[in-house]
Amino acid sequence: CYENQTMTFRNMIVVNNHSNDGTFEYLESWKNMEAPFTKHVVNMDDNLGGSGGFYAGQKYAMTLNPDWIYLADDDAYAEPDMMEQFYKFCDTHDVDKLSAICGAVYNMEGKLALQHRSTYKIINGINFSRKDSAESDYRNEYFKIDLLSYVCSFLNVKALKKVGLVNPQYFIYYDDTEHSIRLKKYGDLVCVASITIVHEENGGEVNRYAPELSWRDYYMYRNRLHMLKKHHFRVAIDKSIYMHKKVNGKKDGKSVLLRTAVKDAWLGRLGVHKIYRPGW
Repeated sequence: CYENQTMTFRNMIVVNNHSNDGTFEYLESWKNMEAPFTKHVVNMDDNLGGSGGFYAGQKYAMTLNPDWIYLADDDAYAEPDMMEQFYKFCDTHDVDKLSAICGAVYNMEGKLALQHRSTYKIINGINFSRKDSAESDYRNEYFKIDLLSYVCSFLNVKALKKVGLVNPQYFIYYDDTEHSIRLKKYGDLVCVASITIVHEENGGEVNRYAPELSWRDYYMYRNRLHMLKKHHFRVAIDKSIYMHKKVNGKKDGKSVLLRTAVKDAWLGRLGVHKIYRPGW
């Protein structure tokens, strides 16, 4: 998809997040194949999750003197004119003060995946209310958002120098959401309807032994609360009180997981948990 773009770019960085399925060997061959861009492969010594992988890629990209850094997952397929539409938007708009330019994300059935672009507001000072983009938003040339996913997102390097890179210690979940809140402090985030990509929407992993409880739940609760503590303190306090009442005195697996997530969020204990990790 990237080699067949109607307009190309300078560098492609592939982060191999400690894959054990032959990815390393494939990339060793791939990086020597001719392409319209320079290829870079970053091989990680451990699986550092989505946040660690994106941090490694962003950090490496910053050494290549870029103006913008494009991000996407390995299960996202850029339409042939994605880069051309990005350049067209930059040529016809004042993008210097924008923090990010995002594309429209479609699922494999050709329907808009609306959850990748969203807005939020704080209700009554204690409730973080998130709203996904609407199909009607994409009838506009572009629209402003508060939160982005890293699927088809171009980040302004000027913004990254001001607010920093993604937090690598989140492992999975809310890494791009927390980064969005910081990016918004530099400039607007916009979604451009003509910039398009297709993404496999698989709904995430299912734990076949206990579908109601997964190791992933720990990171979802911990990181969300840590993000709120950092950016919306009153909301974090209210959520913590609610969760404490919900699990107080209970010893089932989910209650223990929730208590651990809340405690670790407030103590700033991030990274990979010794118990709640892939394979648990």
